Order: sequence, then C-alpha cells, then structure tokens
Amino acid sequence: MLDLHMHSNCSDGTDTPTELLRKCEQHGIEYISITDHDNCNAYNDVADWDKAFSGKIITGIELQAYFKGLSIEILGYGFDVAKMQKLTKDLYLPFDVVNSEELKRLYGICKNMGMAFEYDVIEKYQKSGIYYATEYLHNEIKKSEYNRQFIPDNESLRLESIFFKRHISNPNSLFYIDESDLIPSTKKIIEIIHNAGGLAFIAHVFQYEENALDVLNGLANFVDGVECFYSSFKNEQTEFLLKFCNEKKLFVSGGSDYHGSKRPEISLGSKAPKEYVDKWHSCSRSLA
Repeated sequence: MLDLHMHSNCSDGTDTPTELLRKCEQHGIEYISITDHDNCNAYNDVADWDKAFSGKIITGIELQAYFKGLSIEILGYGFDVAKMQKLTKDLYLPFDVVNSEELKRLYGICKNMGMAFEYDVIEKYQKSGIYYATEYLHNEIKKSEYNRQFIPDNESLRLESIFFKRHISNPNSLFYIDESDLIPSTKKIIEIIHNAGGLAFIAHVFQYEENALDVLNGLANFVDGVECFYSSFKNEQTEFLLKFCNEKKLFVSGGSDYHGSKRPEISLGSKAPKEYVDKWHSCSRSLA
C-alpha cells in the first residue's frame, strides 16, 4: 500500500509529522509522501524518520497555482528539500495577507447577492481559530437559513472543500474569486519543482469538475505525471486517467489527501499499485 498525498499540521492537517509517520507504519503503508500546502517544513520536523516509519519516504509538496482563471494544485515529488525551501521562500504572499484578501472578496460577493451576516463577521475571523478564511465564511453562511438559498447545490453547502473547488475557484460560478494577483502561475510552479530536482504531477484533477479536462489537456505537455488514484475518484475516472497517462507517457501517482481529524471521512492509504510508483520514484529523492 502507498499514500503519496497527505497533510500534517505544517499546513492544514491535524497530525504532527511524527504522528503521521506512526499512523502510516500502523497501516502497513510502504511508500509515503507528506505533501503539505505550499511548504515542505515537515521534512525538517522529524529528526529520526526511520524510528517512526520503516517504509520509503518520497519528499513531497502541494503547491497552489493559477491556470486559465482556475486555482489548482500541483504535487511535487522527489525534490531536494533545501532547494525547494529556498525557491518557495518568497513565492507566495504571506498567508494572512492572502487569507484576508480572500475573505474580503468573498464577503463582498455574498453581500452583493443579498446574504445576511452579523455586522462584525469580518473582525471575528481572527478569533475563530479556523485555518482558512473561506472556510470560516462558509460556516457563517450556513448559520442563516436565509443564506442557504444562494448556494446552488447541497454538497457545496455541506462541505467548504467542495464549495471552494466548485464555486470560489471556478470562473463559471457567481462565487468566483479572481486570484490571479495572489497566486503564482502554473508555469512558474512547475519550473520551481523541476529546478528543485523534483517531478510535477497534476493533483486530484476531477475535483475541478467541468474544468477537469481543460486542466488535464492543457498541462499534459508540461507535467511529469497525474494523480490517477484519489480518495473521491470513481473507478471509471481512475481508468480514464490511467489510459490518458499511458497515451501521453506520463507517470502515475495516488494518494488519499488525508488531513487527520479535520476530514475524518478520508482514511490513510491509496488503491494505487506501488508498481506505478516504482517506475518513477528511483528518479526522485527519498529519505528512506
């Protein structure tokens, strides 16, 4: 078993890197990659990796990128950690700046629609303890029955992660936030991964729903692989991606997108056969 897509508390997961390693060991996972959002600090947080985990560890990261109006994510694997940290040091605006701007932009959209909020909803975010501002505002939207009429579908109302992919980062949605001034281009992100000695993979492409094929076809000639196995993918989606990768000579990866207790519906482990990873992990940097 393998899992090449998981998050620690170095980004928005709830487990420390060491806790994550121990859980992977308990689950009998052989290959892992901790792919925190926009940083690879987890790889500096554990002194003795082999004491917590006996399998292979491929260095990983999940970087936010902008592609044709979409906010997407690119997975980087097998890079040199020191080089990656140097290259990404000034890549993104400070998290609190981006978070604050996203909150203001989404709030403005919602108010223009006629949604109702408490008068100090923006000020209360800093004391909310919620990592993402868009998640915070999504929770505030749901507090009012009146507001729910504005959310187009029940899944987006229920889960902020779906609301973000389906609406906030979708140019075809009324909730779309243009983040072209806040997020690096996909071209820049792929260049950084390659310059750090790593391989670039498109993450969870079917989460982009109606824009999925545009992302897949638009990036096929620039990335090294595709995450074909993912916790929410249907069998036919995985089969489609495997065929696509075979035709385009792209590598295959798979992961759960585990976040710990923050997303309890997602368990560690992927159905991806390790033979797919054997074809490329020797080209990349591993810790064990």
